[in-house]
Amino acid sequence: MFSMSMAPEMDMRVTPALLNLAQLLMLPSMDLQQLVQQELAENPALEEIETYEQACARCGSLVIEGVCMHCANADTVGDGPVQREEQIDPLLFVAAPQSLPESLLSDLYVSLPTEDHPVALALVGNLDDRGFLADDLEVIADLLRIPLERVQRVLAHLREIGPPGIATRDTQECMLVQIDALEAQGVTNPHARTIIAEYFEDLGAGRFRQIGRRLRISADEMEEVRNFIRRHLWPFPAQAAMFEAAPLQRTRYRTADIAIVNREDTFVVEVLHSPRRILRLNPLYQDLARKAANLPDDEREHVREYIARARVFLSNLRQRESTLQRIGETIIERQDGFLRHGVRHLLPMTRAEIAAELGVHESTISRATADKTALLPNGTLLPMSEFFVVARGVQDVLRELIANEPRPLSDEELARLLGEQGHTIARRTVAKYRVLMKIPPSHLR
Repeated sequence: MFSMSMAPEMDMRVTPALLNLAQLLMLPSMDLQQLVQQELAENPALEEIETYEQACARCGSLVIEGVCMHCANADTVGDGPVQREEQIDPLLFVAAPQSLPESLLSDLYVSLPTEDHPVALALVGNLDDRGFLADDLEVIADLLRIPLERVQRVLAHLREIGPPGIATRDTQECMLVQIDALEAQGVTNPHARTIIAEYFEDLGAGRFRQIGRRLRISADEMEEVRNFIRRHLWPFPAQAAMFEAAPLQRTRYRTADIAIVNREDTFVVEVLHSPRRILRLNPLYQDLARKAANLPDDEREHVREYIARARVFLSNLRQRESTLQRIGETIIERQDGFLRHGVRHLLPMTRAEIAAELGVHESTISRATADKTALLPNGTLLPMSEFFVVARGVQDVLRELIANEPRPLSDEELARLLGEQGHTIARRTVAKYRVLMKIPPSHLR
Protein backbone atom coordinates (compact mmCIF):
# COMPACT_ATOMS: atom_id res chain seq x y z
CA MET A 1 0.00 0.00 0.00
CA PHE A 2 1.58 3.24 -1.11
CA SER A 3 0.54 6.69 -0.02
CA MET A 4 1.61 10.13 -1.02
CA SER A 5 1.78 13.11 1.32
CA MET A 6 3.15 16.60 1.25
CA ALA A 7 5.10 17.68 4.31
CA PRO A 8 7.70 20.38 4.85
CA GLU A 9 11.27 19.12 5.16
CA MET A 10 14.21 20.92 6.77
CA ASP A 11 17.07 20.77 4.31
CA MET A 12 20.44 22.33 5.13
CA ARG A 13 21.97 23.31 1.81
CA VAL A 14 25.63 24.19 1.51
CA THR A 15 25.61 27.37 -0.54
CA PRO A 16 28.66 29.20 -1.92
CA ALA A 17 28.01 31.96 0.64
CA LEU A 18 28.19 29.45 3.51
CA LEU A 19 31.40 27.99 2.14
CA ASN A 20 32.91 31.47 1.88
CA LEU A 21 31.88 32.24 5.45
CA ALA A 22 33.43 28.99 6.69
CA GLN A 23 36.66 29.92 4.91
CA LEU A 24 36.75 33.40 6.45
CA LEU A 25 36.09 32.00 9.93
CA MET A 26 39.14 29.76 9.68
CA LEU A 27 41.55 32.47 8.51
CA PRO A 28 43.84 34.17 11.03
CA SER A 29 44.25 37.92 10.68
CA MET A 30 47.33 37.94 8.43
CA ASP A 31 45.78 35.50 5.96
CA LEU A 32 42.55 37.48 6.04
CA GLN A 33 44.47 40.63 5.11
CA GLN A 34 45.90 38.82 2.08
CA LEU A 35 42.44 37.58 1.03
CA VAL A 36 41.01 41.10 1.31
CA GLN A 37 43.76 42.47 -0.91
CA GLN A 38 43.06 39.72 -3.45
CA GLU A 39 39.33 40.48 -3.44
CA LEU A 40 40.01 44.21 -3.87
CA ALA A 41 42.16 43.43 -6.89
CA GLU A 42 39.56 41.14 -8.49
CA ASN A 43 36.27 42.88 -7.71
CA PRO A 44 35.81 46.46 -8.99
CA ALA A 45 32.57 46.78 -6.99
CA LEU A 46 34.59 46.61 -3.75
CA GLU A 47 36.82 49.44 -2.62
CA GLU A 48 38.90 50.52 0.37
CA ILE A 49 38.76 54.05 1.73
CA GLU A 50 40.72 55.97 4.34
CA THR A 51 38.70 57.26 7.29
CA TYR A 52 38.93 60.76 8.70
CA GLU A 53 39.75 61.48 12.30
CA GLN A 54 36.24 62.62 13.16
CA ALA A 55 34.73 61.19 16.33
CA CYS A 56 31.09 60.22 16.80
CA ALA A 57 29.37 62.44 19.37
CA ARG A 58 27.38 59.43 20.57
CA CYS A 59 30.10 56.80 21.13
CA GLY A 60 33.46 58.34 20.19
CA SER A 61 34.15 55.97 17.28
CA LEU A 62 35.32 57.15 13.87
CA VAL A 63 32.73 58.67 11.54
CA ILE A 64 32.75 57.61 7.88
CA GLU A 65 30.99 59.92 5.46
CA GLY A 66 28.73 61.19 8.21
CA VAL A 67 27.91 57.73 9.61
CA CYS A 68 29.35 56.05 12.71
CA MET A 69 29.49 52.39 11.82
CA HIS A 70 29.74 51.34 15.48
CA CYS A 71 26.37 52.93 16.16
CA ALA A 72 24.97 51.66 12.84
CA ASN A 73 25.96 48.11 13.74
CA ALA A 74 24.47 48.41 17.20
CA ASP A 75 21.26 49.86 15.81
CA THR A 76 20.74 46.87 13.53
CA VAL A 77 20.59 44.53 16.54
CA GLY A 78 19.18 46.91 19.12
CA ASP A 79 15.85 48.67 19.54
CA GLY A 80 15.67 49.72 15.91
CA PRO A 81 17.57 52.03 13.62
CA VAL A 82 18.25 55.62 14.53
CA GLN A 83 16.31 57.91 12.26
CA ARG A 84 18.58 59.64 9.76
CA GLU A 85 17.87 61.93 6.88
CA GLU A 86 19.13 59.19 4.55
CA GLN A 87 18.97 55.54 5.61
CA ILE A 88 22.33 53.85 4.93
CA ASP A 89 22.84 50.12 4.55
CA PRO A 90 25.42 49.12 7.22
CA LEU A 91 26.55 46.29 4.95
CA LEU A 92 28.10 48.89 2.68
CA PHE A 93 30.84 49.46 5.25
CA VAL A 94 33.10 46.92 6.97
CA ALA A 95 36.32 47.63 8.86
CA ALA A 96 39.34 46.19 7.07
CA PRO A 97 41.72 43.78 8.83
CA GLN A 98 44.96 45.21 10.16
CA SER A 99 47.86 45.56 7.77
CA LEU A 100 51.31 44.25 8.70
CA PRO A 101 52.61 47.69 9.83
CA GLU A 102 49.52 48.24 11.98
CA SER A 103 49.88 44.81 13.56
CA LEU A 104 53.57 45.41 14.26
CA LEU A 105 52.83 48.77 15.89
CA SER A 106 50.06 47.26 18.03
CA ASP A 107 52.44 44.59 19.32
CA LEU A 108 55.27 47.07 19.88
CA TYR A 109 53.08 49.54 21.75
CA VAL A 110 51.94 46.80 24.11
CA SER A 111 55.44 45.50 24.83
CA LEU A 112 57.51 48.71 24.89
CA PRO A 113 57.51 51.59 27.38
CA THR A 114 55.61 54.66 26.25
CA GLU A 115 58.75 56.73 25.73
CA ASP A 116 59.89 54.26 23.03
CA HIS A 117 56.64 54.45 21.03
CA PRO A 118 57.90 57.28 18.76
CA VAL A 119 60.98 55.17 17.96
CA ALA A 120 58.77 52.18 17.10
CA LEU A 121 56.59 54.40 14.89
CA ALA A 122 59.65 55.75 13.08
CA LEU A 123 61.06 52.27 12.43
CA VAL A 124 57.78 50.73 11.25
CA GLY A 125 57.06 53.80 9.15
CA ASN A 126 60.47 53.36 7.53
CA LEU A 127 59.66 49.84 6.28
CA ASP A 128 58.99 49.53 2.56
CA ASP A 129 56.27 47.34 1.05
CA ARG A 130 58.58 44.31 1.18
CA GLY A 131 59.37 44.72 4.88
CA PHE A 132 62.91 46.07 4.45
CA LEU A 133 64.29 49.02 6.40
CA ALA A 134 64.73 51.89 3.94
CA ASP A 135 67.03 54.29 5.85
CA ASP A 136 70.14 53.82 7.96
CA LEU A 137 69.65 53.70 11.72
CA GLU A 138 71.93 56.73 12.08
CA VAL A 139 69.52 58.79 9.97
CA ILE A 140 66.54 57.72 12.11
CA ALA A 141 68.47 58.50 15.31
CA ASP A 142 69.39 61.97 14.01
CA LEU A 143 65.79 62.71 13.00
CA LEU A 144 64.53 61.72 16.45
CA ARG A 145 67.52 63.34 18.19
CA ILE A 146 68.12 60.29 20.34
CA PRO A 147 71.15 57.99 20.87
CA LEU A 148 71.75 55.35 18.21
CA GLU A 149 71.77 52.65 20.91
CA ARG A 150 68.14 53.39 21.74
CA VAL A 151 67.08 52.95 18.11
CA GLN A 152 69.06 49.70 17.94
CA ARG A 153 67.32 48.41 21.07
CA VAL A 154 63.83 49.05 19.67
CA LEU A 155 64.90 47.57 16.32
CA ALA A 156 66.03 44.39 18.06
CA HIS A 157 62.61 44.14 19.71
CA LEU A 158 60.86 44.73 16.37
CA ARG A 159 62.85 41.90 14.79
CA GLU A 160 62.05 39.65 17.73
CA ILE A 161 58.27 40.04 17.53
CA GLY A 162 57.91 40.44 13.76
CA PRO A 163 58.12 37.92 10.94
CA PRO A 164 61.62 36.47 10.43
CA GLY A 165 63.76 38.97 8.54
CA ILE A 166 61.61 42.04 9.22
CA ALA A 167 63.51 45.35 9.13
CA THR A 168 66.59 43.84 7.49
CA ARG A 169 68.35 45.67 4.68
CA ASP A 170 68.10 43.24 1.78
CA THR A 171 67.08 39.74 0.69
CA GLN A 172 70.42 38.18 1.65
CA GLU A 173 70.25 39.44 5.24
CA CYS A 174 66.57 38.51 5.41
CA MET A 175 67.23 34.90 4.43
CA LEU A 176 70.13 34.58 6.88
CA VAL A 177 67.87 35.76 9.70
CA GLN A 178 65.25 33.20 8.64
CA ILE A 179 67.92 30.48 8.75
CA ASP A 180 68.70 31.51 12.35
CA ALA A 181 65.01 31.19 13.24
CA LEU A 182 64.76 27.78 11.59
CA GLU A 183 67.89 26.49 13.32
CA ALA A 184 66.34 27.44 16.67
CA GLN A 185 63.52 25.04 15.76
CA GLY A 186 65.89 22.29 14.69
CA VAL A 187 65.28 22.77 10.93
CA THR A 188 68.69 22.93 9.25
CA ASN A 189 70.70 22.27 6.13
CA PRO A 190 74.52 21.93 6.37
CA HIS A 191 75.27 24.15 3.35
CA ALA A 192 72.41 26.67 3.11
CA ARG A 193 73.98 29.34 5.35
CA THR A 194 77.36 29.22 3.60
CA ILE A 195 75.82 29.42 0.13
CA ILE A 196 73.59 32.39 1.01
CA ALA A 197 76.35 34.22 2.90
CA GLU A 198 79.21 33.66 0.44
CA TYR A 199 77.69 32.73 -2.92
CA PHE A 200 74.46 34.73 -2.96
CA GLU A 201 75.01 36.29 -6.41
CA ASP A 202 75.85 32.90 -7.90
CA LEU A 203 72.74 31.45 -6.28
CA GLY A 204 70.55 34.18 -7.76
CA ALA A 205 72.11 33.62 -11.20
CA GLY A 206 71.46 29.88 -11.01
CA ARG A 207 75.15 28.92 -11.11
CA PHE A 208 74.57 25.80 -9.03
CA ARG A 209 77.33 23.68 -10.58
CA GLN A 210 79.95 26.35 -9.86
CA ILE A 211 78.79 26.60 -6.26
CA GLY A 212 78.90 22.83 -5.87
CA ARG A 213 82.44 22.64 -7.26
CA ARG A 214 83.71 25.40 -4.95
CA LEU A 215 82.15 23.79 -1.88
CA ARG A 216 83.02 20.28 -3.09
CA ILE A 217 79.48 18.99 -2.63
CA SER A 218 77.60 16.63 -4.91
CA ALA A 219 74.78 17.50 -7.28
CA ASP A 220 72.34 15.70 -4.96
CA GLU A 221 73.49 17.77 -1.98
CA MET A 222 73.14 20.94 -4.02
CA GLU A 223 69.61 19.92 -4.97
CA GLU A 224 68.81 19.43 -1.27
CA VAL A 225 69.98 22.99 -0.60
CA ARG A 226 67.75 24.30 -3.39
CA ASN A 227 64.76 22.37 -2.03
CA PHE A 228 65.48 23.66 1.48
CA ILE A 229 65.54 27.27 0.28
CA ARG A 230 62.36 26.84 -1.81
CA ARG A 231 60.44 25.24 1.06
CA HIS A 232 61.56 27.32 4.03
CA LEU A 233 62.90 30.73 2.99
CA TRP A 234 61.25 33.83 1.56
CA PRO A 235 63.07 36.69 -0.18
CA PHE A 236 60.98 39.41 1.48
CA PRO A 237 60.00 39.66 5.19
CA ALA A 238 56.46 40.85 4.40
CA GLN A 239 56.03 37.81 2.16
CA ALA A 240 57.09 35.53 5.01
CA ALA A 241 54.35 37.09 7.15
CA MET A 242 51.64 36.40 4.59
CA PHE A 243 52.44 32.85 3.55
CA GLU A 244 53.12 29.63 5.38
CA ALA A 245 55.88 27.27 4.34
CA ALA A 246 55.71 23.48 4.61
CA PRO A 247 53.61 22.25 7.55
CA LEU A 248 55.40 21.97 10.90
CA GLN A 249 58.58 23.45 9.45
CA ARG A 250 58.43 27.07 10.53
CA THR A 251 56.81 29.18 13.20
CA ARG A 252 54.68 31.80 11.53
CA TYR A 253 54.52 35.38 12.65
CA ARG A 254 51.40 35.65 14.74
CA THR A 255 49.21 38.69 15.27
CA ALA A 256 46.28 38.94 17.63
CA ASP A 257 42.80 38.42 16.19
CA ILE A 258 41.03 39.67 19.31
CA ALA A 259 42.15 41.74 22.28
CA ILE A 260 40.81 41.35 25.81
CA VAL A 261 41.14 44.75 27.48
CA ASN A 262 40.68 45.73 31.12
CA ARG A 263 38.66 48.94 31.28
CA GLU A 264 37.84 50.24 34.72
CA ASP A 265 38.20 46.73 36.16
CA THR A 266 35.87 45.26 33.53
CA PHE A 267 37.07 43.04 30.70
CA VAL A 268 35.88 43.86 27.19
CA VAL A 269 36.59 42.21 23.83
CA GLU A 270 37.81 44.00 20.72
CA VAL A 271 38.04 42.30 17.33
CA LEU A 272 41.19 43.84 15.92
CA HIS A 273 41.01 45.62 12.60
CA SER A 274 42.38 48.75 11.04
CA PRO A 275 41.14 51.95 12.69
CA ARG A 276 41.74 53.84 9.44
CA ARG A 277 40.67 51.66 6.53
CA ILE A 278 37.13 50.72 5.62
CA LEU A 279 35.83 48.36 2.94
CA ARG A 280 32.65 49.34 1.13
CA LEU A 281 30.66 48.94 -2.05
CA ASN A 282 31.98 51.19 -4.78
CA PRO A 283 29.52 54.14 -5.11
CA LEU A 284 29.90 54.10 -8.91
CA TYR A 285 28.74 50.48 -9.04
CA GLN A 286 25.89 51.25 -6.65
CA ASP A 287 24.75 53.98 -9.02
CA LEU A 288 25.07 51.63 -12.01
CA ALA A 289 23.05 49.00 -10.16
CA ARG A 290 20.21 51.49 -9.66
CA LYS A 291 20.26 52.23 -13.40
CA ALA A 292 20.74 48.60 -14.43
CA ALA A 293 17.48 48.53 -16.40
CA ASN A 294 18.95 51.02 -18.87
CA LEU A 295 22.21 49.14 -19.39
CA PRO A 296 23.00 46.62 -22.16
CA ASP A 297 22.54 42.99 -21.10
CA ASP A 298 26.23 42.20 -20.75
CA GLU A 299 26.97 45.34 -18.70
CA ARG A 300 23.91 44.77 -16.51
CA GLU A 301 25.04 41.22 -15.76
CA HIS A 302 28.57 42.43 -15.03
CA VAL A 303 27.34 45.02 -12.52
CA ARG A 304 24.92 42.66 -10.78
CA GLU A 305 27.53 39.88 -10.52
CA TYR A 306 30.19 42.04 -8.89
CA ILE A 307 27.75 43.91 -6.64
CA ALA A 308 26.36 40.58 -5.37
CA ARG A 309 29.88 39.20 -4.85
CA ALA A 310 30.94 42.31 -2.92
CA ARG A 311 27.83 42.21 -0.71
CA VAL A 312 28.41 38.55 0.16
CA PHE A 313 32.07 39.24 0.95
CA LEU A 314 31.26 42.22 3.17
CA SER A 315 28.45 40.32 4.89
CA ASN A 316 30.75 37.38 5.62
CA LEU A 317 33.45 39.68 6.99
CA ARG A 318 30.89 41.22 9.32
CA GLN A 319 29.65 37.76 10.36
CA ARG A 320 33.23 36.68 11.09
CA GLU A 321 33.75 39.74 13.30
CA SER A 322 30.43 39.19 15.08
CA THR A 323 31.24 35.52 15.75
CA LEU A 324 34.69 36.31 17.17
CA GLN A 325 33.16 39.08 19.30
CA ARG A 326 30.52 36.77 20.79
CA ILE A 327 33.03 33.99 21.45
CA GLY A 328 35.38 36.45 23.14
CA GLU A 329 32.59 37.80 25.34
CA THR A 330 31.62 34.28 26.38
CA ILE A 331 35.24 33.50 27.24
CA ILE A 332 35.64 36.51 29.52
CA GLU A 333 32.39 35.67 31.29
CA ARG A 334 33.76 32.22 32.14
CA GLN A 335 37.44 32.99 32.63
CA ASP A 336 37.48 36.09 34.85
CA GLY A 337 39.76 34.35 37.37
CA PHE A 338 42.25 33.33 34.69
CA LEU A 339 42.38 36.85 33.21
CA ARG A 340 43.01 38.36 36.64
CA HIS A 341 45.20 35.76 38.34
CA GLY A 342 46.81 33.56 35.68
CA VAL A 343 46.69 30.06 34.23
CA ARG A 344 46.20 28.40 37.61
CA HIS A 345 42.64 29.71 37.54
CA LEU A 346 41.76 28.58 34.00
CA LEU A 347 38.40 26.81 34.25
CA PRO A 348 37.47 23.76 32.15
CA MET A 349 35.60 24.85 29.03
CA THR A 350 34.66 23.08 25.79
CA ARG A 351 33.79 24.28 22.33
CA ALA A 352 30.50 22.40 22.58
CA GLU A 353 29.53 24.47 25.64
CA ILE A 354 30.31 27.74 23.86
CA ALA A 355 28.36 26.58 20.80
CA ALA A 356 25.32 25.70 22.91
CA GLU A 357 25.42 29.06 24.68
CA LEU A 358 25.67 31.01 21.41
CA GLY A 359 23.18 28.82 19.55
CA VAL A 360 25.55 27.79 16.76
CA HIS A 361 27.07 24.51 15.60
CA GLU A 362 30.22 23.31 17.36
CA SER A 363 32.06 23.32 14.02
CA THR A 364 31.50 27.09 13.84
CA ILE A 365 33.32 27.55 17.15
CA SER A 366 36.09 25.23 15.99
CA ARG A 367 36.60 27.20 12.78
CA ALA A 368 36.40 30.57 14.51
CA THR A 369 39.01 29.67 17.15
CA ALA A 370 41.37 27.60 14.99
CA ASP A 371 44.74 29.27 14.42
CA LYS A 372 43.54 32.45 16.16
CA THR A 373 45.34 34.40 18.85
CA ALA A 374 44.07 36.55 21.72
CA LEU A 375 45.94 39.49 23.20
CA LEU A 376 45.48 39.23 26.98
CA PRO A 377 45.23 42.20 29.38
CA ASN A 378 48.83 41.57 30.55
CA GLY A 379 50.12 42.05 26.99
CA THR A 380 50.86 38.39 26.19
CA LEU A 381 49.58 36.52 23.13
CA LEU A 382 47.66 33.30 23.73
CA PRO A 383 46.35 30.87 21.09
CA MET A 384 42.58 30.73 21.52
CA SER A 385 42.80 26.94 21.52
CA GLU A 386 44.47 27.21 24.96
CA PHE A 387 41.14 28.25 26.48
CA PHE A 388 39.86 24.76 25.70
CA VAL A 389 42.76 22.77 27.19
CA VAL A 390 41.14 21.36 30.32
CA ALA A 391 44.35 20.35 32.07
CA ARG A 392 46.30 23.62 31.62
CA GLY A 393 45.81 24.72 35.24
CA VAL A 394 46.84 21.32 36.61
CA GLN A 395 49.91 21.31 34.38
CA ASP A 396 50.95 24.69 35.78
CA VAL A 397 50.74 23.32 39.33
CA LEU A 398 52.71 20.24 38.27
CA ARG A 399 55.39 22.38 36.67
CA GLU A 400 55.75 24.37 39.90
CA LEU A 401 56.00 21.21 42.03
CA ILE A 402 58.80 19.84 39.85
CA ALA A 403 60.62 23.18 39.78
CA ASN A 404 60.65 23.29 43.61
CA GLU A 405 61.09 19.58 44.39
CA PRO A 406 63.69 18.93 47.16
CA ARG A 407 64.74 15.82 45.23
CA PRO A 408 63.51 14.19 42.01
CA LEU A 409 59.98 13.06 42.81
CA SER A 410 58.34 10.06 41.18
CA ASP A 411 55.09 10.40 39.24
CA GLU A 412 53.26 8.67 42.08
CA GLU A 413 54.61 11.18 44.62
CA LEU A 414 53.67 14.06 42.32
CA ALA A 415 50.15 12.65 41.96
CA ARG A 416 49.83 12.56 45.76
CA LEU A 417 50.99 16.18 46.12
CA LEU A 418 48.59 17.30 43.40
CA GLY A 419 45.77 15.53 45.24
CA GLU A 420 46.64 17.45 48.41
CA GLN A 421 46.18 20.66 46.43
CA GLY A 422 42.78 19.60 45.13
CA HIS A 423 43.81 18.08 41.79
CA THR A 424 43.02 14.38 42.00
CA ILE A 425 44.63 12.65 39.02
CA ALA A 426 46.21 9.25 38.48
CA ARG A 427 49.96 8.56 38.28
CA ARG A 428 49.73 7.73 34.57
CA THR A 429 48.03 11.09 33.98
CA VAL A 430 50.92 12.83 35.70
CA ALA A 431 53.29 10.95 33.39
CA LYS A 432 51.25 12.03 30.34
CA TYR A 433 51.26 15.69 31.39
CA ARG A 434 54.97 15.53 32.13
CA VAL A 435 55.68 14.20 28.63
CA LEU A 436 53.50 16.91 27.07
CA MET A 437 55.48 19.55 28.97
CA LYS A 438 58.77 17.88 27.89
CA ILE A 439 59.86 17.24 31.48
CA PRO A 440 62.02 14.11 31.91
CA PRO A 441 61.20 11.38 34.48
CA SER A 442 62.65 11.53 37.99
CA HIS A 443 65.71 9.37 37.25
CA LEU A 444 66.79 11.81 34.51
CA ARG A 445 66.12 15.04 36.40
